[in-house]
Amino acid sequence: MSETILVCGHKNPDNDSICSAVAAANMHNIIAERERDRYSEEDFPVYKAVRLGPLPPESAWVLAQQGIEPPELIERIEPGQKIVLVDHNEPQQAVDGIEEADIVEVVDHHRVAGLTTANPVKMVFMTWGCTATILTKMYEAYRVPITQHMATIMLSAILTDTVITKSPTTTDTDREVIQQLAHIAMVDATEFGLKLFKQRGGEETMDIAKLVCADSKEFPVAGKTVLIAQRETVDLPCVMAREDEMRSYMRDLVEEKGYEFVLLLVTDIMAEGSQFIVEGNPEIVEKTFGITCQQGGTWMPGVLSRKKQVAAPLLQA
Repeated sequence: MSETILVCGHKNPDNDSICSAVAAANMHNIIAERERDRYSEEDFPVYKAVRLGPLPPESAWVLAQQGIEPPELIERIEPGQKIVLVDHNEPQQAVDGIEEADIVEVVDHHRVAGLTTANPVKMVFMTWGCTATILTKMYEAYRVPITQHMATIMLSAILTDTVITKSPTTTDTDREVIQQLAHIAMVDATEFGLKLFKQRGGEETMDIAKLVCADSKEFPVAGKTVLIAQRETVDLPCVMAREDEMRSYMRDLVEEKGYEFVLLLVTDIMAEGSQFIVEGNPEIVEKTFGITCQQGGTWMPGVLSRKKQVAAPLLQA
């Protein structure tokens, strides 16, 4: 019987987390099949993409467009389960049970924080704008062909993570890979990126929990736990019309989860900036960014990246 190795992104998955899990599982399965003679039937590895939350609408759209089954939803893993982590490495963002899992590989573009393993582990970290960029280079290094289907889903991940290259996290490597994948996928990268972001519509009636927390991560800041969430939109007024609802939900999160604060970035990808909405104790946010948190939010021009422009300075607080 074959051995199943799970491939998993972080909790509250974004498009990169979903698509990178699919692409990484596909790559490793092709490599394993190519090297089948190395394995017995019992230890032949089968890599399976899984997810830790609902599919982002753009992920559901691009996977359906390419005829690819979405990763299976799981809540926790059993002790000793082999797993590949993509797009994260912090335990609080990982699947429940990760402490007793057998982590065999990590592919990520975030800071390294808190990960410990019992055995040696292959780790691929690059300071590029997207995990899918790293995976594209891994496909090349392992001489695994990139099909039109895989090119399309990896391209979608890079375009959403780099906000169609507008994010300051975008590197020249990301730009080169975007052109490479767009050529294979036979699409115009900018047009395809706008289609992806438009899949996130329906914000005027969307469940408030999804609107606020669909893309959110916990971070340790100044000895406290905080939640930083981001809603990327092409219709800022539509989202901000629900400010009172969002703030009420954020206050409930602060009370229920014990967060020092919840910070929501409502990011307008066309205007290239973010509205900061904070509930809880705003002191660290105000000191870090030199702003006053207020009703109506605080507009931060040029702020598009949660990782580089928001989380990083807060983590240094």
